Amino acid sequence: MQTETIELYFQQGSSDKVYHLQLESVEEQWSVNAQWGRRGSALQSDTKVSSAAYEEAKRIYDRIIREKTGKGYRIAQATANGDTPISVGLPSVKEHSGHAPELLTPIEEPEALQLVQDASWWFQQKFDGRRLAVQKADGKYSGINKLGQVIPIDSRLSEPLDLVQAKAFLADGEITDSHFFIWDLLSVNDSDLRAEPYEIRYVHLTRLFRGVHSTIRVCETAMTAKAKRAFVKAMHVANAEGFVCKNRYAAYAGGRAGQHYKCKFVATASFIVGPKPDKKASEGHRSIAVYLLDGNRPRFMGTVGVPDRYPLPKVEQVVEVRYLYCHPGPEGKLMQAKYFGKVREDIAVTECTVAQLKFKANDGEADEGSVNRNQESQVAC
Repeated sequence: MQTETIELYFQQGSSDKVYHLQLESVEEQWSVNAQWGRRGSALQSDTKVSSAAYEEAKRIYDRIIREKTGKGYRIAQATANGDTPISVGLPSVKEHSGHAPELLTPIEEPEALQLVQDASWWFQQKFDGRRLAVQKADGKYSGINKLGQVIPIDSRLSEPLDLVQAKAFLADGEITDSHFFIWDLLSVNDSDLRAEPYEIRYVHLTRLFRGVHSTIRVCETAMTAKAKRAFVKAMHVANAEGFVCKNRYAAYAGGRAGQHYKCKFVATASFIVGPKPDKKASEGHRSIAVYLLDGNRPRFMGTVGVPDRYPLPKVEQVVEVRYLYCHPGPEGKLMQAKYFGKVREDIAVTECTVAQLKFKANDGEADEGSVNRNQESQVAC
């Protein structure tokens, strides 16, 4: 049994509303409290249940969330036991920052391991978070998502960044619930570092950011063959998402430049939620139908169960799904697909293509060349 809070929002046309909900306990008596109204205005409030057993309060709490998300509300932030994740928000308007994030090219582990003996390549951990670059200018901070859009960042991140001894910078990394992992520094003060090789940018990064605050972590890097072998083994033992291969001599290049790689131990892809086919609609399971773009045609990839602890994603949202592999062929479906509650607001629908897919090994033509297709257009997290 644990306390929970959630903040939801609804934006459509001129409508901009928020809905806050809390599952709380006082002396083992549970209550559910809500506040709602137009963003920026005084909120109305109500107690949905009080002095109830946990099971009853939890049932009401979950029901309200399902009702609200079913009406188009989206989750801005959710917490349990007061352990709030660092939030990075959604773009208030689709303002482009002018910065083009560099995207990683996916490769399989056997290919990645061929780089162990090559001194040109360094290995880093692949974190299961969201892409985030942070820019400091004129004493203010702004975030930049994977699409290059300007987004707000949490004060719990900006306050530690105040400890960095620089009047201006652009740092690139990945945000998780509790840490900002930084792997690149593109500019500092009046110096643009993009044309410098990665190894030089990494030196500047470590000097400026390492050790300034527990929230900010510089990505540890394995540089020698021995260190890289031990690193990959440690990533497997830790059940990490995977690892990244960085070309130490590469200058920064926005977009999918093909000069840095990612190797995921678990296959993931970004899918479009769509309507269930007629034969699936009557099954009664709590699930979503997922699609990918095959050329210009949406291709049904199967249904994926949604655990009760997650709100049901809406049609046209982009979600991240883990799976074992995809069967080959024009009608091949996902095997052992699982949804873990991750809606990707930072992934464009046009990126949700069949080129992301990992096909079943040793299935002839379907597997042949799949890495090359993936390198061209797989979604980078």
